[in-house]
Amino acid sequence: MSVSSVEMNDTSFDGTVVAAFGNSTTTLFGPLHDHAAASIVMRVPSSFERTTTTTTTTTSSTTTSTNDLPTMRHFLAAGVASAVASAAFNPLDCLRVRWQLQSSSTTETSIIAFGRRIVREEGLAQGLWRPGVGANMIGMGVASSLRFGYYETIRNSLASSNTTNNKQKKKESWHMVVAGLVCGASAYFVTTPFHLMKTRLQAEAPRPFATNVWQGMIRIVAQTGQLSSLYKGSVPLSLRGSFFTAGQMIGYDGVKTIAKEQYGVQDGPLLHAMSSVSASFFASFFSAPADYVMARYMLNDSSSSVGECIRMIYKEGGVRAFWKGWSVFFVRLTPVLLTYSSVYEQLRYKLGLGYMN
Repeated sequence: MSVSSVEMNDTSFDGTVVAAFGNSTTTLFGPLHDHAAASIVMRVPSSFERTTTTTTTTTSSTTTSTNDLPTMRHFLAAGVASAVASAAFNPLDCLRVRWQLQSSSTTETSIIAFGRRIVREEGLAQGLWRPGVGANMIGMGVASSLRFGYYETIRNSLASSNTTNNKQKKKESWHMVVAGLVCGASAYFVTTPFHLMKTRLQAEAPRPFATNVWQGMIRIVAQTGQLSSLYKGSVPLSLRGSFFTAGQMIGYDGVKTIAKEQYGVQDGPLLHAMSSVSASFFASFFSAPADYVMARYMLNDSSSSVGECIRMIYKEGGVRAFWKGWSVFFVRLTPVLLTYSSVYEQLRYKLGLGYMN
Protein backbone atom coordinates (compact mmCIF):
# COMPACT_ATOMS: atom_id res chain seq x y z
CA MET A 1 0.00 0.00 0.00
CA SER A 2 1.42 3.36 -1.01
CA VAL A 3 0.69 6.84 0.24
CA SER A 4 0.19 9.07 -2.78
CA SER A 5 -0.40 12.38 -1.04
CA VAL A 6 -1.13 14.00 2.27
CA GLU A 7 -3.18 17.20 2.32
CA MET A 8 -3.69 19.53 5.28
CA ASN A 9 -6.37 22.09 5.97
CA ASP A 10 -7.91 23.82 8.99
CA THR A 11 -10.65 21.26 9.62
CA SER A 12 -10.38 19.59 13.03
CA PHE A 13 -9.45 15.93 12.98
CA ASP A 14 -8.54 13.67 15.89
CA GLY A 15 -7.26 10.20 15.13
CA THR A 16 -4.33 7.95 14.40
CA VAL A 17 -3.27 7.31 10.82
CA VAL A 18 -2.45 3.69 10.16
CA ALA A 19 -1.17 2.10 6.96
CA ALA A 20 -2.01 -1.50 6.17
CA PHE A 21 0.53 -3.81 4.56
CA GLY A 22 -0.89 -7.25 3.84
CA ASN A 23 -2.17 -8.71 7.10
CA SER A 24 -0.30 -6.24 9.33
CA THR A 25 -0.72 -2.59 10.21
CA THR A 26 1.86 0.12 10.82
CA THR A 27 1.25 3.42 12.57
CA LEU A 28 2.44 6.29 10.41
CA PHE A 29 1.89 8.96 13.04
CA GLY A 30 -0.06 9.36 16.23
CA PRO A 31 -3.23 11.31 17.12
CA LEU A 32 -3.69 14.62 15.41
CA HIS A 33 -4.79 17.43 17.68
CA ASP A 34 -5.88 21.05 17.48
CA HIS A 35 -6.04 22.15 13.85
CA ALA A 36 -3.62 19.67 12.44
CA ALA A 37 -4.13 17.33 9.52
CA ALA A 38 -7.63 17.04 8.25
CA SER A 39 -7.77 15.23 5.01
CA ILE A 40 -5.51 12.35 4.09
CA VAL A 41 -5.62 10.90 0.60
CA MET A 42 -4.22 7.38 0.28
CA ARG A 43 -3.89 4.93 -2.55
CA VAL A 44 -5.50 1.71 -1.31
CA PRO A 45 -6.52 -1.50 -3.03
CA SER A 46 -9.99 -1.40 -4.59
CA SER A 47 -11.09 -4.43 -2.58
CA PHE A 48 -10.40 -2.55 0.66
CA GLU A 49 -12.46 0.39 -0.59
CA ARG A 50 -15.42 -1.84 -1.35
CA THR A 51 -15.22 -3.51 2.04
CA THR A 52 -15.11 -0.18 3.88
CA THR A 53 -18.06 1.22 1.94
CA THR A 54 -20.21 -1.84 2.53
CA THR A 55 -19.48 -1.86 6.25
CA THR A 56 -20.38 1.82 6.64
CA THR A 57 -23.66 1.43 4.77
CA THR A 58 -24.71 -1.58 6.81
CA THR A 59 -23.94 0.18 10.10
CA SER A 60 -25.95 3.26 9.11
CA SER A 61 -28.99 1.16 8.12
CA THR A 62 -28.86 -0.83 11.35
CA THR A 63 -28.69 2.34 13.45
CA THR A 64 -31.72 3.84 11.74
CA SER A 65 -33.83 0.71 12.24
CA THR A 66 -32.81 0.37 15.88
CA ASN A 67 -33.74 3.98 16.67
CA ASP A 68 -37.26 3.41 15.30
CA LEU A 69 -37.95 0.45 17.59
CA PRO A 70 -39.47 1.00 21.04
CA THR A 71 -37.30 0.32 24.06
CA MET A 72 -38.14 -0.72 27.59
CA ARG A 73 -38.05 2.96 28.54
CA HIS A 74 -40.96 3.65 26.16
CA PHE A 75 -43.06 0.89 27.74
CA LEU A 76 -42.10 1.90 31.27
CA ALA A 77 -43.00 5.57 30.83
CA ALA A 78 -46.43 4.80 29.37
CA GLY A 79 -47.26 1.97 31.79
CA VAL A 80 -46.33 3.83 34.98
CA ALA A 81 -48.10 7.01 33.89
CA SER A 82 -51.31 5.14 33.07
CA ALA A 83 -51.29 3.15 36.32
CA VAL A 84 -50.91 6.35 38.34
CA ALA A 85 -53.73 8.11 36.48
CA SER A 86 -56.03 5.07 36.71
CA ALA A 87 -55.56 4.77 40.47
CA ALA A 88 -56.14 8.47 41.07
CA PHE A 89 -59.35 8.69 39.05
CA ASN A 90 -60.85 5.25 39.58
CA PRO A 91 -63.82 6.76 41.53
CA LEU A 92 -64.96 8.64 38.40
CA ASP A 93 -64.61 5.53 36.25
CA CYS A 94 -66.52 3.45 38.80
CA LEU A 95 -69.27 6.08 38.99
CA ARG A 96 -69.60 6.08 35.19
CA VAL A 97 -69.93 2.30 35.03
CA ARG A 98 -72.44 2.12 37.86
CA TRP A 99 -74.46 4.97 36.33
CA GLN A 100 -74.56 3.31 32.91
CA LEU A 101 -75.68 0.00 34.39
CA GLN A 102 -78.04 1.25 37.09
CA SER A 103 -81.30 -0.63 37.49
CA SER A 104 -84.61 0.81 36.37
CA SER A 105 -85.70 1.08 40.02
CA THR A 106 -83.13 3.83 40.70
CA THR A 107 -84.88 7.11 41.50
CA GLU A 108 -81.97 9.49 40.76
CA THR A 109 -82.29 11.39 37.50
CA SER A 110 -78.77 12.81 37.45
CA ILE A 111 -75.38 11.24 37.88
CA ILE A 112 -74.48 13.81 40.56
CA ALA A 113 -77.41 12.77 42.72
CA PHE A 114 -76.57 9.13 42.03
CA GLY A 115 -72.99 9.66 43.16
CA ARG A 116 -74.06 11.51 46.31
CA ARG A 117 -76.27 8.61 47.33
CA ILE A 118 -73.41 6.13 46.85
CA VAL A 119 -71.05 8.22 48.97
CA ARG A 120 -73.71 8.71 51.65
CA GLU A 121 -74.68 5.03 51.88
CA GLU A 122 -71.40 3.25 51.05
CA GLY A 123 -68.64 5.79 51.56
CA LEU A 124 -66.26 7.20 48.97
CA ALA A 125 -63.54 4.58 49.37
CA GLN A 126 -65.80 1.54 49.62
CA GLY A 127 -68.36 2.63 47.06
CA LEU A 128 -66.29 4.32 44.35
CA TRP A 129 -62.53 4.08 44.83
CA ARG A 130 -61.78 0.48 45.85
CA PRO A 131 -64.05 -1.38 43.38
CA GLY A 132 -61.87 -2.56 40.48
CA VAL A 133 -58.92 -0.28 41.24
CA GLY A 134 -56.34 -3.09 41.02
CA ALA A 135 -57.72 -4.47 37.77
CA ASN A 136 -57.94 -0.95 36.37
CA MET A 137 -54.30 -0.17 37.16
CA ILE A 138 -52.98 -3.41 35.69
CA GLY A 139 -55.22 -3.38 32.62
CA MET A 140 -54.65 0.26 31.71
CA GLY A 141 -50.96 0.10 32.60
CA VAL A 142 -50.27 -2.83 30.28
CA ALA A 143 -52.58 -1.50 27.54
CA SER A 144 -50.98 1.95 27.56
CA SER A 145 -47.46 0.56 27.51
CA LEU A 146 -48.36 -1.36 24.35
CA ARG A 147 -50.36 1.45 22.75
CA PHE A 148 -47.83 4.21 23.28
CA GLY A 149 -44.84 1.89 23.06
CA TYR A 150 -45.57 0.88 19.48
CA TYR A 151 -47.52 3.93 18.29
CA GLU A 152 -44.58 6.03 17.14
CA THR A 153 -42.94 3.05 15.44
CA ILE A 154 -46.04 2.23 13.38
CA ARG A 155 -46.78 5.90 12.64
CA ASN A 156 -43.24 6.56 11.46
CA SER A 157 -43.27 3.39 9.35
CA LEU A 158 -46.43 4.57 7.60
CA ALA A 159 -44.86 7.99 7.04
CA SER A 160 -41.68 6.43 5.61
CA SER A 161 -43.61 4.18 3.22
CA ASN A 162 -45.47 7.20 1.86
CA THR A 163 -42.37 9.17 0.84
CA THR A 164 -39.80 9.20 -1.95
CA ASN A 165 -36.07 9.75 -1.89
CA ASN A 166 -36.50 13.42 -2.76
CA LYS A 167 -39.14 14.09 -0.12
CA GLN A 168 -38.56 14.13 3.61
CA LYS A 169 -40.95 11.91 5.55
CA LYS A 170 -43.71 13.84 7.29
CA LYS A 171 -46.43 12.42 9.50
CA GLU A 172 -50.01 13.09 8.47
CA SER A 173 -53.33 12.74 10.24
CA TRP A 174 -54.18 9.40 8.64
CA HIS A 175 -50.85 7.98 9.87
CA MET A 176 -51.92 8.85 13.41
CA VAL A 177 -55.39 7.38 12.96
CA VAL A 178 -54.22 4.09 11.45
CA ALA A 179 -51.44 3.67 14.02
CA GLY A 180 -53.95 4.39 16.79
CA LEU A 181 -56.44 1.86 15.44
CA VAL A 182 -53.84 -0.90 15.21
CA CYS A 183 -52.20 -0.24 18.58
CA GLY A 184 -55.52 0.24 20.38
CA ALA A 185 -57.19 -2.90 19.06
CA SER A 186 -54.23 -5.18 19.81
CA ALA A 187 -53.47 -3.72 23.25
CA TYR A 188 -57.05 -3.90 24.50
CA PHE A 189 -57.51 -7.43 23.16
CA VAL A 190 -54.48 -8.62 25.12
CA THR A 191 -55.74 -6.98 28.33
CA THR A 192 -59.40 -8.05 27.99
CA PRO A 193 -59.41 -10.20 31.20
CA PHE A 194 -58.39 -7.22 33.34
CA HIS A 195 -61.00 -4.93 31.78
CA LEU A 196 -63.63 -7.63 32.26
CA MET A 197 -62.76 -7.90 35.94
CA LYS A 198 -62.67 -4.13 36.39
CA THR A 199 -66.15 -3.74 34.91
CA ARG A 200 -67.66 -6.57 36.96
CA LEU A 201 -66.08 -5.49 40.25
CA GLN A 202 -67.25 -1.90 39.72
CA ALA A 203 -70.77 -2.80 38.56
CA GLU A 204 -71.38 -5.23 41.44
CA ALA A 205 -70.08 -2.88 44.14
CA PRO A 206 -70.35 -2.75 47.10
CA ARG A 207 -70.81 -6.54 47.18
CA PRO A 208 -68.84 -7.93 44.21
CA PHE A 209 -68.51 -11.64 43.50
CA ALA A 210 -64.76 -11.52 44.27
CA THR A 211 -62.46 -9.51 46.51
CA ASN A 212 -59.67 -9.00 43.98
CA VAL A 213 -58.87 -9.41 40.30
CA TRP A 214 -57.05 -12.75 40.62
CA GLN A 215 -59.76 -14.37 42.72
CA GLY A 216 -62.34 -13.14 40.25
CA MET A 217 -60.51 -14.67 37.27
CA ILE A 218 -60.19 -18.02 39.03
CA ARG A 219 -63.90 -18.07 39.89
CA ILE A 220 -64.97 -17.19 36.35
CA VAL A 221 -62.84 -19.98 34.87
CA ALA A 222 -64.05 -22.42 37.53
CA GLN A 223 -67.71 -21.60 36.86
CA THR A 224 -67.49 -21.82 33.07
CA GLY A 225 -64.75 -24.42 32.75
CA GLN A 226 -63.23 -22.40 29.92
CA LEU A 227 -60.25 -20.08 29.94
CA SER A 228 -61.76 -18.29 26.96
CA SER A 229 -64.51 -16.96 29.23
CA LEU A 230 -62.02 -14.34 30.43
CA TYR A 231 -62.11 -12.89 26.91
CA LYS A 232 -65.86 -12.32 26.87
CA GLY A 233 -66.48 -8.97 25.24
CA SER A 234 -63.06 -8.89 23.59
CA VAL A 235 -64.58 -7.84 20.24
CA PRO A 236 -66.39 -4.70 21.44
CA LEU A 237 -63.49 -3.96 23.80
CA SER A 238 -60.98 -4.15 20.95
CA LEU A 239 -63.20 -1.93 18.81
CA ARG A 240 -63.55 0.47 21.70
CA GLY A 241 -59.79 0.44 22.22
CA SER A 242 -59.08 1.07 18.56
CA PHE A 243 -61.50 4.02 18.29
CA PHE A 244 -60.39 5.38 21.65
CA THR A 245 -56.70 5.29 20.73
CA ALA A 246 -57.31 6.71 17.25
CA GLY A 247 -59.24 9.61 18.75
CA GLN A 248 -56.66 10.10 21.48
CA MET A 249 -53.75 10.18 19.03
CA ILE A 250 -55.38 12.49 16.48
CA GLY A 251 -56.36 14.77 19.35
CA TYR A 252 -53.01 14.71 21.15
CA ASP A 253 -50.37 14.09 18.51
CA GLY A 254 -52.31 16.05 15.90
CA VAL A 255 -52.81 19.15 18.04
CA LYS A 256 -49.17 19.09 19.19
CA THR A 257 -47.97 18.88 15.59
CA ILE A 258 -50.18 21.73 14.36
CA ALA A 259 -49.34 23.93 17.33
CA LYS A 260 -45.59 23.45 16.89
CA GLU A 261 -45.37 23.58 13.10
CA GLN A 262 -47.98 26.22 12.26
CA TYR A 263 -48.03 28.44 15.35
CA GLY A 264 -44.56 27.95 16.77
CA VAL A 265 -45.77 26.81 20.19
CA GLN A 266 -42.94 25.42 22.30
CA ASP A 267 -43.24 21.78 23.33
CA GLY A 268 -43.80 21.78 27.08
CA PRO A 269 -46.35 21.35 29.89
CA LEU A 270 -48.75 24.00 28.53
CA LEU A 271 -48.93 22.36 25.11
CA HIS A 272 -49.30 18.95 26.75
CA ALA A 273 -52.31 20.21 28.72
CA MET A 274 -53.97 21.75 25.63
CA SER A 275 -53.44 18.57 23.64
CA SER A 276 -54.79 16.42 26.47
CA VAL A 277 -58.16 18.21 26.46
CA SER A 278 -58.41 17.75 22.70
CA ALA A 279 -57.44 14.08 23.05
CA SER A 280 -60.11 13.58 25.71
CA PHE A 281 -62.84 15.00 23.49
CA PHE A 282 -62.02 12.91 20.42
CA ALA A 283 -61.26 9.74 22.37
CA SER A 284 -64.48 9.84 24.40
CA PHE A 285 -66.70 10.73 21.45
CA PHE A 286 -65.25 8.09 19.12
CA SER A 287 -65.31 5.29 21.67
CA ALA A 288 -68.55 6.01 23.59
CA PRO A 289 -70.82 3.63 21.59
CA ALA A 290 -68.38 0.71 21.77
CA ASP A 291 -67.72 1.48 25.44
CA TYR A 292 -71.41 1.28 26.30
CA VAL A 293 -71.95 -1.91 24.29
CA MET A 294 -68.90 -3.46 25.94
CA ALA A 295 -70.14 -2.68 29.45
CA ARG A 296 -73.63 -4.04 28.75
CA TYR A 297 -72.36 -7.19 27.05
CA MET A 298 -69.74 -8.05 29.69
CA LEU A 299 -72.39 -8.00 32.43
CA ASN A 300 -74.92 -10.04 30.46
CA ASP A 301 -74.81 -13.58 31.86
CA SER A 302 -76.92 -14.97 29.00
CA SER A 303 -75.42 -16.29 25.78
CA SER A 304 -76.63 -13.33 23.73
CA SER A 305 -74.29 -12.07 21.03
CA VAL A 306 -72.84 -8.60 20.61
CA GLY A 307 -75.31 -8.03 17.77
CA GLU A 308 -78.27 -8.81 20.01
CA CYS A 309 -76.90 -6.46 22.65
CA ILE A 310 -76.63 -3.66 20.06
CA ARG A 311 -80.21 -4.24 18.88
CA MET A 312 -81.47 -4.16 22.47
CA ILE A 313 -79.73 -0.84 23.17
CA TYR A 314 -81.11 0.68 19.96
CA LYS A 315 -84.61 -0.52 20.84
CA GLU A 316 -84.38 1.15 24.24
CA GLY A 317 -83.36 4.61 23.05
CA GLY A 318 -82.41 4.76 19.41
CA VAL A 319 -79.04 6.02 18.17
CA ARG A 320 -78.62 8.48 21.03
CA ALA A 321 -78.71 5.58 23.51
CA PHE A 322 -75.22 4.51 22.39
CA TRP A 323 -73.84 7.80 23.67
CA LYS A 324 -75.43 7.41 27.11
CA GLY A 325 -72.94 8.66 29.66
CA TRP A 326 -70.70 10.26 26.99
CA SER A 327 -70.60 13.65 28.72
CA VAL A 328 -69.69 11.92 31.97
CA PHE A 329 -67.06 9.96 30.11
CA PHE A 330 -65.55 13.18 28.73
CA VAL A 331 -65.58 14.92 32.12
CA ARG A 332 -64.07 11.85 33.76
CA LEU A 333 -61.50 11.31 31.02
CA THR A 334 -60.19 14.89 30.82
CA PRO A 335 -58.41 14.98 34.22
CA VAL A 336 -57.19 11.42 33.61
CA LEU A 337 -55.52 12.34 30.32
CA LEU A 338 -54.22 15.60 31.78
CA THR A 339 -52.54 13.61 34.54
CA TYR A 340 -51.44 10.81 32.24
CA SER A 341 -49.94 13.07 29.56
CA SER A 342 -48.08 15.21 32.09
CA VAL A 343 -46.57 12.23 33.89
CA TYR A 344 -45.87 10.39 30.63
CA GLU A 345 -44.10 13.31 28.95
CA GLN A 346 -41.99 14.06 32.02
CA LEU A 347 -41.04 10.39 32.44
CA ARG A 348 -40.00 10.27 28.80
CA TYR A 349 -37.89 13.37 29.32
CA LYS A 350 -36.25 12.03 32.49
CA LEU A 351 -35.55 8.68 30.82
CA GLY A 352 -33.74 10.41 27.97
CA LEU A 353 -36.43 9.89 25.31
CA GLY A 354 -37.43 13.52 25.00
CA TYR A 355 -41.02 14.67 24.61
CA MET A 356 -43.31 12.71 22.30
CA ASN A 357 -42.63 13.97 18.79
